[in-house]
Amino acid sequence: MLMSDAFDGRLTFSPSNKVVQLPYINYMREMGAVFLNSYTNSPICCPSRAAMWSGQFVHMTQAWNNYKCLDSNATTWMDHLGKSGYHTHSMGKLDYTSGDHSVSNRVEAWTRDVPFLLRQEGRPVNELVGDTSTKRVMTKDWNITDAAVQWIRNTAVSLAQPFALYVGLNLPHPYRTDSLGPTAGGSTFRTSPYWLNKVSYDQVSVPKWLRVEDMHPVDYYSTFTKNCSGHFTEKEIRNIRAFYYAMCAETDSMLGEVIAALRDTGLLNRTVVLFTSDHGDLAMEHRQFYKMSMFEGSSHVPLLLMGPGVKPGFEISLPVSLVDIYPTVLDLAGVPQPGGLSGHSLIPLVSGVSVQSAEPHPGWVLSEYHGCNANASTYMLRIGEWKYITYADGLTVPPQLFNLSKDESELRNVASHFPDVCQDLDKLLRTIVDYPSVSQTVHRYNKQQFLEWKQSLGDSYSQVIANLRWHIDWQKDAKSYERDIEEWLVGLD
Repeated sequence: MLMSDAFDGRLTFSPSNKVVQLPYINYMREMGAVFLNSYTNSPICCPSRAAMWSGQFVHMTQAWNNYKCLDSNATTWMDHLGKSGYHTHSMGKLDYTSGDHSVSNRVEAWTRDVPFLLRQEGRPVNELVGDTSTKRVMTKDWNITDAAVQWIRNTAVSLAQPFALYVGLNLPHPYRTDSLGPTAGGSTFRTSPYWLNKVSYDQVSVPKWLRVEDMHPVDYYSTFTKNCSGHFTEKEIRNIRAFYYAMCAETDSMLGEVIAALRDTGLLNRTVVLFTSDHGDLAMEHRQFYKMSMFEGSSHVPLLLMGPGVKPGFEISLPVSLVDIYPTVLDLAGVPQPGGLSGHSLIPLVSGVSVQSAEPHPGWVLSEYHGCNANASTYMLRIGEWKYITYADGLTVPPQLFNLSKDESELRNVASHFPDVCQDLDKLLRTIVDYPSVSQTVHRYNKQQFLEWKQSLGDSYSQVIANLRWHIDWQKDAKSYERDIEEWLVGLD
């Protein structure tokens, strides 16, 4: 399994993939199965990976943000494989346990429903490095890829028992903007001329944006906090998108190295290969970059599967999500399923063979988000042609409804035109998750965590909070923002 970070799943099938050369993803699609509607269960790194590794929805694991995810001793599908005789090995980005990420990231998540607007990210920019021979831009990921190739060539090939290898990459996640300091977010799209040559620049679209006054309030909050509310030229937007696609091409090449190692060692025909990502990147769609949104660019992830028992050239349109990987992997390995999983095995969908342990996939997907850059807990239900998005308690923030068969760009919120559809989908959603209650739990958690952090700082609180990533905005009226927080903390349970 190779898992990237921030890879837009729509690039794995036509027509989106014509903008950039992705030969190894195309190879996987020809030799195996591609899921056309695969989604993250939370559009941010750690909660998404927590869902993938645990096989459980975010509200079940309470992986609320990039700081609070799974316990370090949580049982993953890799643990089950290890106990069942597999030789297991994981390398690279795992990022699913609690306790990491910057203080800024945590505080921004905890204070998201304080009624203020502060820019939390650097303005998205692109950066060209090297020349037409520079293949290794993301050296850390290439080192991980090299290690994976060596492990396949030196260890996997000589094992007596079956193996499971997980390779976690950081690309095509944008790079940290160093000029903004050590806690800066990733707002730099960096590549070399070598990879940019893999992009058909004339095919790079400039997405249509709604007028600011027509944006959903949560989307506007995201746009502002992501530092995207200012003016961008068409050239800036097209360059950011082109550089992002080039970063995807570099990721594809790493996938190719792993596939080549399996082929050269004679393992490819008897090994199942899976490629996915934790979330996508909006790359300036909807006047945003990054993730933290239920729009397709952020929530739609790649999911390709090839190997023994998988039909070649097979496309599956049924909506699926990352929690389905856990039962799928165990089914592939013939390992019994534990109880309490949120996902369903995908083996019947890719092979046409029914698996005794597998319940039929329900055909809907749940994604939820509780972190920074969105000022309300967000819940997305994808089923058929519909994407229904509701917020908080379902009453205080208006919902969104998109018909993806008629509005791929998600520019027409038709919730007010189809109240019956919203009512039906909301009813189904509430059978899956009591989302008003979950939102309240997250709200209490955020207040409690912030208060504990504030108290731990003592007299240095005012100085520390003024110098987080939002410092440019904060320091214009620090006392006012501190008062906003104090009012928010009133009535803490």
